[in-house]
Amino acid sequence: MKDIKKLANILNADVILIDIATKQVNYLDESTNNSNKNVVNLLIDNIELLTNHIYQSLDYNSGHILTCHVNEESIVCFSFKYDDPLSTSSELMMLHSLSNLKSISQIIYTLYNSNDAPEEEVHITKFSDKLHIKKESSESFDPKTFFNAETDIIKSIVYSRKASLISALEKLSRLKIIGERFASNNMIRGEKDTLISYVSILNRAIIQWGYPVESAFQLHNELVQEIELSPQFLNFFQVIREITWHYFKIVQNHRVHNFLPLHQRIKQYIKEHISENITLDDIATALNASKKTLNPAFKREYKITITQFIRQTKIDTAKELLIASNLTLLEISNLLSFSTASYFVKTFKEITGITPNHFRQHFFDEELHL
Repeated sequence: MKDIKKLANILNADVILIDIATKQVNYLDESTNNSNKNVVNLLIDNIELLTNHIYQSLDYNSGHILTCHVNEESIVCFSFKYDDPLSTSSELMMLHSLSNLKSISQIIYTLYNSNDAPEEEVHITKFSDKLHIKKESSESFDPKTFFNAETDIIKSIVYSRKASLISALEKLSRLKIIGERFASNNMIRGEKDTLISYVSILNRAIIQWGYPVESAFQLHNELVQEIELSPQFLNFFQVIREITWHYFKIVQNHRVHNFLPLHQRIKQYIKEHISENITLDDIATALNASKKTLNPAFKREYKITITQFIRQTKIDTAKELLIASNLTLLEISNLLSFSTASYFVKTFKEITGITPNHFRQHFFDEELHL
């Protein structure tokens, strides 16, 4: 199970093992919180559903659970919580993990059983707020209803109203946003255009609220780039849901940012701007701090320099993308603002001891513990 836990860490998921017969639950992460215990109750209450398909994605109002029926006795579950303020998932990872549910499921199956995984598709199941299966009942697209739901979402984000956001997303989920408006041969393009338009609306809203313009446009550009690079959207509305929660957390974190100690603000800035070519001057300007105070404050707390942390964080993000996406080394290199693909490979090897391609091909070999 060590390799499964390692995969979960890379994907920023909590991993849960369920014994089907006894309904006994094994948390592979000792820090599992009460919110995940609620998720476990959802799984246990619907244990029979989990055995109907080998791979399933169970969607609810603030996340989704990827389940893999690995054998007759056990189910492995990866829980993704969109509203978790401690989540380290970046915009670079969001859509890639959602658009690669099948490959991730197959990796889980192979890790557990040490043999090839079935080619079965991922079955999507939606739950209501009461944790019961939700019947599919999409309403025809109505501009007024869409506008009202969108307005409620924006208000919920800028005022950090979690319950209101859940309610607004539930209303939006009932609308048939994509469907007869796009020809079947143009569905992916239609979905991408809709997502890009949605991101633009949220971006303007948080800028008007007071979020820094440069940071907002950086966020917008990274999300648009990821949308364009995604080959498919297995669960379109779940992508909308995760993007929405990402904006919610961005605004929520910005509210408390100035009250954090300097070392935490430096770390948060790096994680939020990991796709950029970050310099100490950039950090000092953004945090309104003296450049000379940055490294001492950071090293005193984390025992490494800021430059070392930036390099390590870029490589950690690259690992996530190598496992959860089909992006080329050049695309990953560009996303993380390495000057060249060869410099990315060199940096990756300096930190991990192996090349990115070797990592991607042999990540789950027993001798590879990164």
